[in-house]
Amino acid sequence: MDDQHSKPSLPVPVKNTKPQAWFTNERLNLLLALCAIVISAASFYATYLQASAAERQVKAATWPWLEVISGNFNEQEKAPEIALKITNSGSGPAIIKYVKYFYNDQSYVDIYALIKDCCFDVYAYEKQLLKLQSESPEINFFEQFGWLFTSESQNRLLAAGASISLLSFKKTSFNDTQWQTVDKQRFKISTSICYCSLLEQCYISDGRGTVSEVEHCALND
Repeated sequence: MDDQHSKPSLPVPVKNTKPQAWFTNERLNLLLALCAIVISAASFYATYLQASAAERQVKAATWPWLEVISGNFNEQEKAPEIALKITNSGSGPAIIKYVKYFYNDQSYVDIYALIKDCCFDVYAYEKQLLKLQSESPEINFFEQFGWLFTSESQNRLLAAGASISLLSFKKTSFNDTQWQTVDKQRFKISTSICYCSLLEQCYISDGRGTVSEVEHCALND
């Protein structure tokens, strides 16, 4: 009776002693995903380097370099003449925003005001010449006596290799005292030029080789 009602014995599970492969589909997919990430990162970095290099090339190709040149002799006319000019020695055009002059810790944007403080009363000199001109209009007294001719420099476009005259003062037999004074004092005059490239990258130059990049040109800075 006991043998007839005994439960059948359950099969004993057989352990799989065969080693499983390490390179499974899951691990393969993970490795492929990591490779894709690395390739994407490398591609992005290479693109960044190319863009950065291209930007530097464009910047170099359009970079203006402004300097102030001063002299006291006109080589073409072989005559004494004080000249103060801005020359663009860079590779691209410059948009001159403003020019400041400095003398004895004072700043100027009007070069005639500068000449009045450093050298002689240019306004009184002009008044005398205007009086003579009105009395004898057939004579160009400004040319005969020697006048300080200037050019507008603010908001001017200066091409690469071009120059703008800030001041020209010819020596005559009538203005020797004034001319000699300006010639001596011009070495004590410094400048600050703020200008931008066509890419709207702005710089401040002292006209003597020191150039600093700035965000923008503001005359009151």
